[in-house]
Amino acid sequence: MTAIERRCRIFQRTQQPDRQVDTPIELFLEGGNEMLGKFEIFVKRISNWFANIGAAMLLLICLITFLDIVGSKFFAFPFPGSVELTGFLQTMLIPFAAALTLLHGQHIKVEIFTDRLPEHVKTIIDSVISLLLCLFILVFIWQTVVFGIAIQASGEYSNTLRLPLSPVIYVMAFALVSLGLAFLLGFLQLFKGRIK
Repeated sequence: MTAIERRCRIFQRTQQPDRQVDTPIELFLEGGNEMLGKFEIFVKRISNWFANIGAAMLLLICLITFLDIVGSKFFAFPFPGSVELTGFLQTMLIPFAAALTLLHGQHIKVEIFTDRLPEHVKTIIDSVISLLLCLFILVFIWQTVVFGIAIQASGEYSNTLRLPLSPVIYVMAFALVSLGLAFLLGFLQLFKGRIK
């Protein structure tokens, strides 16, 4: 149903004297499929893009480790700052891959307490948890940016390569945006499925 058809249908319903105006929830259910579908596509694209960045970081970690081992074993010259670089890359890699892991359902989920509950109760619990985790990620992003600003203001650098630490923190905050969107998508999908 197109947006114009939906508006015409809503207008026709409001013109009927025996029919009350639709509630916002009814409007969400009627017109939300298209919006939710577009939002889902958007979140999946961003998550795939971020996961590809994470995969590139993983390849870079492997390359640095390989060069470090070959350099130290065969040429007595290890890769300078390899431990620092791999640590930075690992720190940034995890948030980039987290959203796609969540969307594919490959994250760790403890269900020992909810196994015996009815399906509608499980859906309510999952909805609340998704919403709380979305809010938690928003607060985490905010606090990460605040921490990055403090680190940048203090001028802290890494020990070996003397690289500034604040860009790593900002990249982590940026990467967590896709995870917050994935939790929001999960909440909306569960909420829409629950009130149908």
